[in-house]
Amino acid sequence: MPATVMPERELIEQHIMRIISTYYKNKQSKLTTEMEMKRILATVLIMLGILPAFAQDSIKYISLHQACKLGIVSNAGIINAKLETKKSGYQLKETQSKLYPQLEGYSDFSYYYAIPQMMMPGEMFGQTGEVPVQIGTKYDWTYGFKASVTLYNQSYYTSIKVAKRMQTINELTALQKKEELVYEVSQVYFLCKTTANQITQLEKNKQNTDRLLDILKLQEENGIARKIDYSKVWVTKNNLQTQIDNLDQLLQQQTGLLKHLIGIKLDDRIELSDSLSFTTGLPDFEKPDFNRQSELRLLDKQIELTGLNRKANRQAYLPSLSGSGQLYYDGQQNEFDYFKGGGDKFYKVGFIGLSLSIPIFDGFEKRSKTKQYDIELQQLQNTRKDTENNYLKDFIDAKNQYNTSLKALLRQLDNIKVAEEDYNITLQNYRQQVMSLSDVMLSENSLTEARLSYVNALLQVKNAELDLKKGQGELLNY
Repeated sequence: MPATVMPERELIEQHIMRIISTYYKNKQSKLTTEMEMKRILATVLIMLGILPAFAQDSIKYISLHQACKLGIVSNAGIINAKLETKKSGYQLKETQSKLYPQLEGYSDFSYYYAIPQMMMPGEMFGQTGEVPVQIGTKYDWTYGFKASVTLYNQSYYTSIKVAKRMQTINELTALQKKEELVYEVSQVYFLCKTTANQITQLEKNKQNTDRLLDILKLQEENGIARKIDYSKVWVTKNNLQTQIDNLDQLLQQQTGLLKHLIGIKLDDRIELSDSLSFTTGLPDFEKPDFNRQSELRLLDKQIELTGLNRKANRQAYLPSLSGSGQLYYDGQQNEFDYFKGGGDKFYKVGFIGLSLSIPIFDGFEKRSKTKQYDIELQQLQNTRKDTENNYLKDFIDAKNQYNTSLKALLRQLDNIKVAEEDYNITLQNYRQQVMSLSDVMLSENSLTEARLSYVNALLQVKNAELDLKKGQGELLNY
């Protein structure tokens, strides 16, 4: 459907104005025949009838599936979770970079206003005793390259596995947020439809009240009914209208919440196209399978992550081996004449080497940290077991609730049929002066209660069905 209808509507309105202007002009000059005038008026009426149709095009019809998809695309929490997953990908690359060769260029310049001295044997200079000798020059300028590479560090390799697990955890977190949003959107969607159905049922009762008012009005004119009876039914009608108005206000609030959840502007007009249908049997969820639950999968990955962190901490006791190399030029001068011509001012220096690091004692730091990881693993395992038990309990409760609500729903369907028959018979008997007005109003109240109870029972069935899908990890297939 078009996003806007204003251009078409404005064109139609302009066309209508031209037709009307032509009509009056012709009417004034008396050049238009009666048939032509009727044709113009018919065209105007047709165009006026088109305008509401164009106005209706601005309504967005949204199914439950579409609402969930819109929410997943626009929800800020899900967007941030996706960005966090993307961020963890770069964190993985950051961790992997430690295993690549590292190359660095540098340049150091130093001015020694007091040159270091070293005590040397005086015999070297024809003197006795220790003689202080200056070591170095006033100016020292060094530039070159440094290179290093990790040849073996087991904790680095485990850190890469940790970074990969973190990426998986962020993906599962984003999935969990999607499921939570779908659950919330579905609940609000069902609530909006329930409120709309309640309004519909009250409108039906209001129509029955209008019929009764017509009967009372006729009876009052014939001297059969009392004016007070008419007033009582009129008050009942006003009370029904008040309930409808309150439900209208509540529906606007619920619809506003739904728009917020799925990322639609609050001033957009929407129509919820799905109906609250139900099946007469229990959905195919007899055997619960919690392995697809994102929360449990997330806990499993957190347990793996903690185990890897514990392993990396223990691997810090292992030796590590690295290689390094350096090539640089060193210029030492007593005068700052590096840029003057003459002999070489810089001398080439280079080396390569290996570095072996063997941890011996760290004051029990790694041991204490390992104990912390052991406790964290126990906590996560306890949490997972408790979470799985909660899922099983919630699934059983949802299954029982579905059965109970479905039975109540079927009973309410029967109650509506009985209440409708009772109301029609009572109304007919009242017309024949066999039953009193109080009997009619009591019958009408019973019909109202039966219809509203049916709507509430239907909501309970849909919520229980939603909980069953949640227990099986089927929310994203809704």
